[in-house]
Amino acid sequence: MEKGHSLNYNIAMNYDKYLELQTRLEWFYDFHPEFFNDISSEQKKLLQDTFLYDAPDEHYPESLRNFYDKNIDNQPTLQNDMLLAVDALYKAAGAGSLFDYDKFHTDIINS
Repeated sequence: MEKGHSLNYNIAMNYDKYLELQTRLEWFYDFHPEFFNDISSEQKKLLQDTFLYDAPDEHYPESLRNFYDKNIDNQPTLQNDMLLAVDALYKAAGAGSLFDYDKFHTDIINS
């Protein structure tokens, strides 16, 4: 994982923020899959396993909300790692840092 940026573990990702990020990752994967090759294999696997952007239909959960509630909600360390991996993807894509977006921080803190 990328070192040097650590989130405050008191900041939790909510389901709405998860869906927003999942939609962005699906867009990246559909239109610029090459960017995923520019992040570590560990981060790529984490994004695949948690945001499911490239999951085959037969492995996609019946309820994304249930998947989130069971596997991601109330797991601040996992959420931190997920956000750092999304940040690495943003940087690889030349989009700056996920953490540079004031709206992102405001949305996370206010959720």
